[in-house]
Parts: sequence; C-alpha cells; structure tokens
Amino acid sequence: MSKWSTQEILGALTSLDETALSDEFIDVRTGEYRLLRYPERLLSPTLPAAQVVWSNTLRSLDTVFDEVASEIEGWGLDAIHWWVSSATRPLDTEAYLRARGGVLSDSYQILARELGDDAVESSPSTEISVELVRDERSLRDAIAIETQGWGRSLPAEQAIGHRLTETLNNLETSTNFQFVAYVGEQPASTGYCKIHGEMGRLYGAVTLPKFRSRGCYQAVLSSRLRRARDLGATIAVTRGRPLTSGRILVKAGFTVHDLENCYRLSCA
Repeated sequence: MSKWSTQEILGALTSLDETALSDEFIDVRTGEYRLLRYPERLLSPTLPAAQVVWSNTLRSLDTVFDEVASEIEGWGLDAIHWWVSSATRPLDTEAYLRARGGVLSDSYQILARELGDDAVESSPSTEISVELVRDERSLRDAIAIETQGWGRSLPAEQAIGHRLTETLNNLETSTNFQFVAYVGEQPASTGYCKIHGEMGRLYGAVTLPKFRSRGCYQAVLSSRLRRARDLGATIAVTRGRPLTSGRILVKAGFTVHDLENCYRLSCA
C-alpha cells in the first residue's frame, strides 16, 4: 500500500508551486488567486504570458475576473489563461470560464510514482546515450534543446554563465539536476529534477521533434528517477500532457492523481 495519498501528493506539489520566483516574474498573490506574468524570454507557443495558476474564492466570479482582467490589461496584454483543477473553487469555475468564451488551451495530468527498487530501468537503443549536465558543453547542449524545442530565443551569454554557476553548485548539493540525451552525437532531449525532502519533482522535459518516438524521453526519465532515488527521494511527481508525455509516464508506472485544464479568454 502506498504511503503517499493523493491528497498528500497534491498538497506537496501545491506547496512547491508556491515557491518564490525571481524578480523577472510579476507575481500577484491574494488570498483568492495567484496571477503570474512570465518574462518574455520564457514565452513560447505553450507558455502564455499571463496565467491564473490557481483560484479559490467566495466572491462573485464576475468581480474576480474583472479584477484580474484589469491587472492584465495594465501589462499591455489582451488575453488571460486560467487554470482549473479539483482544488479550484467555486466548483463551477470551469463552467463559468467556458460561458465567458473560454477555449481550452492546455491540459496537464498530475502524476506520481513511488521510487522503490523497481525504479524504471531504461534500455535505450545503442544510438542513445544520456549524460548528467555537469559542464559547459552539456549545459549548452541542453539549452540548445530547450531553445529549439520550446520555440524560445537563445539566452544571453551572461544568463548562460549564471546557469553554469548554478549547475556546478548544485552538483555539490545534489538538490537540482538535469540530464541530456544524445542520438549519436546530436543533442536530442533533456529534463530536470529537483529534490525536496523525499519528493523528486520532475520538470522541464522536452525532446526535439525529429528525435521523438525513439526512446529519448524515456531514457532521460529513467536517469532522473534513478538519481532521485539514489539521493533519497521516495516518490517522483510531475505534470504531463495526456496525449504526449502523460502516456509515456503511465507506461513507466506513474499514476494520474488530478487533471488541470487551462482556458484562454479575452480580457474584454
């Protein structure tokens, strides 16, 4: 029997989501919602600029929506992306967003897998190799994958230098790490993990389109799970899109604990 209940998993993930962000973000927090304005350098077709990442209110949804929309319009934006999950209140928030013209723009499953002796073992083809990001070469390869895979602009050299320093520091503390997979000598896939007590939080995984369906994602996943287990984590938690990474994660032994849907609406 699992020592982790769904409630505990979702609660722990919520606590991690509440971690303070860098000054690049605009982080509007009230007792009823959290609204994030992401920095331009992170934006991509799958990461919109303004997002309500959670909401829980007893006030009229019309009032709360107008309040949020006013904030977003002040940033010079005309659209909002609003996430709903089993924890969203009131319970009819999703129906309200659809009634206002909200269009489903994204969905994530919250998945978890305990890390026992049977942690995923990958048997990638001989053309795939996986390395821990531990030096400038592997970091630049990982950044190249992220830049192309997410449709972002390449970070400035100063930002890359800062990331390299953080990477080298985290190799010593072992709290945050990243792997990169190669097909032959070509960088193909990457993914992160951060250790919080007994939890290994998987995030930031992306595989370049031309290397998908070849086992690269699975190889990076297996490497992250093994290292997380070796560093004392007893469970891995992540988000995955139902039709892509979610399918791979379920095959790898993950269980779905919740579904988060995102709706895009005009601020007008």
